[in-house]
Amino acid sequence: DVTDHRHTETELVLVTAGRCCIKVNEQNLEGGAGTLFVLPAGVSQYQTTLEPTRTTFIGFCCPPGAFDESARILKLEADDPAWVWLEQLCDWQLVRPPLGQDVIRQLLEVLLRRIRELDVADGSRERMHPTVTAAIAHMERDLAKPLQLTELAKVTGVSVSHLGALFVSECGCSPMRYQQQRRLDRARWLLDNPYLRIHEVAQACGYVDENYFVRLFR
Repeated sequence: DVTDHRHTETELVLVTAGRCCIKVNEQNLEGGAGTLFVLPAGVSQYQTTLEPTRTTFIGFCCPPGAFDESARILKLEADDPAWVWLEQLCDWQLVRPPLGQDVIRQLLEVLLRRIRELDVADGSRERMHPTVTAAIAHMERDLAKPLQLTELAKVTGVSVSHLGALFVSECGCSPMRYQQQRRLDRARWLLDNPYLRIHEVAQACGYVDENYFVRLFR
């Protein structure tokens, strides 16, 4: 546990294993592996570990209005670049000779831009019909898994036709099309990794046929 304390800078805390709860003023934020805590500067916070827990965290300062530092949590997939970049920012502090501050700042800017994208995605889901929100949450637990509309309808407690109509109304497309777009969004991020081959990216996004994936992505 981390007793009551304050930071002079905004803090990002990523849980990489276990589960913990962070009380920020009177707000209780809780999450397990993949949970990213955004913690504002200058406020009281108290961290309680609910099981053996490992975290990666950084503190930073940026101009007023450049980043929403309000207390909140975001959920990151293990392959989300924000996860990788946050850990790199920590690891690179140990490099000898240390990396230049320009490199560190640029990586931080990219990380904060990605967090803004996640904030926008979360905000749009809050305005969605709860059935669609539940369906998307189930879908994104494993985007590489083939989508069965009957299973998705069963999980959300509606008929296949009603689920399809809700998706068209809320997302402008069918559930299958939505999954395809999310898979390609993931592929876009994975393709930034110079160590991954195209067939590996295709498989990670649920496409066995590499040529079909390339045509679809194009």
